[in-house]
Amino acid sequence: MATIGSLSSFGSGLDVETIVKALVDADVAPKTNHLNRREAELTAELSAVGSLKSKLSELNTTIEDLADGTAFDLLKIDSPDAVSVVQTGSPSVGRYGVSITQLADSQVLASGGFASASTVVGTGTLTFNIGEPSYAAGNSGAYSSFAPVSSKAVSVTIDSSNNTLSGIRDAVNASSVGITASLVVDGSQTRLLFTADESGASTAISITTDDADENDGDSSGLSQLAYNIDSGSFVGNISEVRSSKDAVFSLNGLSLTNSSNTIAGLVDGLDFTLNSVTSSEAAVVITKDTAAIEAKVQSFVTAYNDYKKTFESLTDYELDTGVLSGDSTARRLQSVIRSSITDVVDNSNTSIAALSELGIEADRYGDLSLDSATFQSKLSSKPEDMRLFFSGNVVTSGLSDNTDSAGMADRLKSSIEDYITASTGMLSTKETRIDSALEDITDDRLDVLARMTSLEERYTKQFTAMDTLVSQLRSTSDFLTNQMDALKAAANR
Repeated sequence: MATIGSLSSFGSGLDVETIVKALVDADVAPKTNHLNRREAELTAELSAVGSLKSKLSELNTTIEDLADGTAFDLLKIDSPDAVSVVQTGSPSVGRYGVSITQLADSQVLASGGFASASTVVGTGTLTFNIGEPSYAAGNSGAYSSFAPVSSKAVSVTIDSSNNTLSGIRDAVNASSVGITASLVVDGSQTRLLFTADESGASTAISITTDDADENDGDSSGLSQLAYNIDSGSFVGNISEVRSSKDAVFSLNGLSLTNSSNTIAGLVDGLDFTLNSVTSSEAAVVITKDTAAIEAKVQSFVTAYNDYKKTFESLTDYELDTGVLSGDSTARRLQSVIRSSITDVVDNSNTSIAALSELGIEADRYGDLSLDSATFQSKLSSKPEDMRLFFSGNVVTSGLSDNTDSAGMADRLKSSIEDYITASTGMLSTKETRIDSALEDITDDRLDVLARMTSLEERYTKQFTAMDTLVSQLRSTSDFLTNQMDALKAAANR
């Protein structure tokens, strides 16, 4: 209490500071203690609600792909080293024979040797075209024709600021030509490489020069980098070290080509990547991944048991952690979650109506367990029934009543989200109310502090006035005593 820190007893002999503090504490302590208790209760309740939401959220996550049925699309893909296969949708199980004759490749052109990266090449303009060539002989070397893609023509200006080998490299890489330029040290010389960014037969490079020395076909100046065909004449002052190619392969005997070695949707729901040429047909086998599907369901069982354990701890009135015991929201939640799991699934499209038919049983404490043998047997015999039991009829159009038949996981997910949705969930709303109550306690503490300050000031003024009066009375008493003593002394003379 800063207002009384320097107050001393100078008239009454009383410890005024201690008295004022005791009076103020007697007034505000009950209010402060009440606020402390209430704050501790609300904080514990907020923590409990947060823990419950967290466990529900974890449970909700484990049932997402059970609720939409995608858990039952999990596949096991066995493929040889020559082919990589990635599942992107819901493909059918089956076997695919793949033979790879040629991999797709991008073209690489290499200049002649220069003394160093700082060697001046020349000035003018380099015009790059991307397109599909025909070759004068075989499948590489001199072009006999070139079909450019007009939208991919890019001109790069080479002047005194970038006319060196490294300057040309940087200028090409700074453009949007679709070619990567690089420098390679070849013995004592440096060569400039142009590599097409994309693979495929139609991604070859044509380089036309507008040389400042006014000769665009000789082997000096900027025309040292020319590689093109014009009016039937081929100019090749640099060399092709790798030609552009399409991938050539077959799938189940069907001959196919592709500009890239990665083929999205080659089979519906599957992306293929060709890795190497094969000497014989390689088999890609797609089967249901029953172990992964079971693991999805086991994750749900584990998450439910974790949620149940947390719920029971938070609502047990005999435990210190049971801060939600008797809470009406918690009671409603438990009823909803239990019924979502135990109520039969009313869906005429599936013969499975309860978790117990899948080998998922509850013990006498309500904890779930999964019997793998029973589950795998049912998954093998009735996979679609199992999907429909969890997900219901997933229908997105043509619904006369705007609904579909809910499955067990579908129903449970909806129930959970009624409680944990950020703005409208009942537990989220409860958190908001608790936060508001904690803010009120903060305001109440400010009110108590203001009252304490007011009491300190009032009591200090009162006791200061009393001390002053006592001091005055004591001074008057001392004066009168001295006067009486003087009169007595005079009378005795």
